[in-house]
Amino acid sequence: MAFLREMCKNWRVSKFKPLILSVILISFYISFLIFVRRSFPTSEELLSAVSSFYGSFGYEIIFLASMLEALILINLFVPGAVAVGLGAVFARSGELDLTVGIILAVTGALLGYLIDFALGFFGFSEIVKSLGWERGLEKVRVQLQSSSVRSFSLGFIHPNIGALVAVAAGTLRMNFVKFLSLSALSTLIWYSLWAILGFALGGIFLTILTRYAFIIMLLVLSIWILTILYGRWGKR
Repeated sequence: MAFLREMCKNWRVSKFKPLILSVILISFYISFLIFVRRSFPTSEELLSAVSSFYGSFGYEIIFLASMLEALILINLFVPGAVAVGLGAVFARSGELDLTVGIILAVTGALLGYLIDFALGFFGFSEIVKSLGWERGLEKVRVQLQSSSVRSFSLGFIHPNIGALVAVAAGTLRMNFVKFLSLSALSTLIWYSLWAILGFALGGIFLTILTRYAFIIMLLVLSIWILTILYGRWGKR
């Protein structure tokens, strides 16, 4: 009888162990959120701090962020699009001049694309292939040989893709003047479109940011981490 009671006791514990573990994990997670939320500044304070930061260093942030996200070797680790997008949003509130911001973003991105082009041109594309971009690089090479104008105009919709196009153009020894012209025009068009869209919707975004800055910050951070993990493990 004692053996049966002990067996039943162990069975009940093992049966409810996943439930107990789940409750513990959820409780820990909720406690962590409450602690972080209390120690974190309010949405108004956070928005004010970010706005002030962009007011002081906005142009530098836009230039550096756009350049880093255009670099094939590190663009998966840099939330450059978010930084540039915030520049367009804060331009609506008067912290920045939209035209200057677009010019700096385009200039920074072009500098990054030139480095990508040089990597491909001087035979460093093996480094890019080692990061898991071999199939994508070969696909872009084929598209460039078919239609370079279409490849640039569509590929530069986002810096991550544009960087791959730039490397592929370098491996194909594309004429430098042609590469620079297509890159400049495509970057200018897409950055201008995204910046104008961000400026137009900036009022709505600022309203949302004022109320839900903490949640948006967690969302952006989560997406950034998932992007990094996909870059590392997505090809495995």
